Amino acid sequence: MITIDPTAYRSTHRQRQAARTATDLKAAARVVFARKGYLNTKITDITAEAGRAAGSFYNHFASKEEVLAALAVDIGEAADAIANNPPHPSMRTVPTIRESTRNHITVFWHTYAANRDVFAAIEQAALTNSAFAQEMRAYRTEQIQPWISWLDDLSARGARLPADPSTTAAMIAATAETMIQTWDGDLQTGIDNLTDFIAAGLGMGAGEH
Repeated sequence: MITIDPTAYRSTHRQRQAARTATDLKAAARVVFARKGYLNTKITDITAEAGRAAGSFYNHFASKEEVLAALAVDIGEAADAIANNPPHPSMRTVPTIRESTRNHITVFWHTYAANRDVFAAIEQAALTNSAFAQEMRAYRTEQIQPWISWLDDLSARGARLPADPSTTAAMIAATAETMIQTWDGDLQTGIDNLTDFIAAGLGMGAGEH
């Protein structure tokens, strides 16, 4: 005979509902930030978009900045998942330097392009909230740590970095962001062009290394 604990069931059910509400609020925030811009968005805009009561927001997030930070965390986790399963993995056990460069650029391009509205909202929020700006700088530093490790490895394998790995990673990210924001051509061509540009900057050229 199976015995069901109604208290445990209700608790689990509430947890699922709470998680669903938080997910709905984050999805609604993305939509509203894209439509109105972060600075023009009110919390009631988010709850209305999510079809939730206005007060429900504060059961999950303390502010607009907090829901935006939660979106940033989700983006980082999604990027990690892509990095662990790159869209164009090398067939070699150890990829060439150019192949590893392209894989990193591919992950960055897909992540940034899919979330450009959220990144724009982060920039807007950082202009008006110094504490949030500091939090996002720390988040960005954390996100490029795999790049720093990658560049350390490239240096050991013969790449000539223009600066220390941390500074080089920041320069690559800034260059990639600018290109993604302005590129209107074929995706793979854009990724290839950016890969070749960065490879040349690392002193490798566009050939096989």
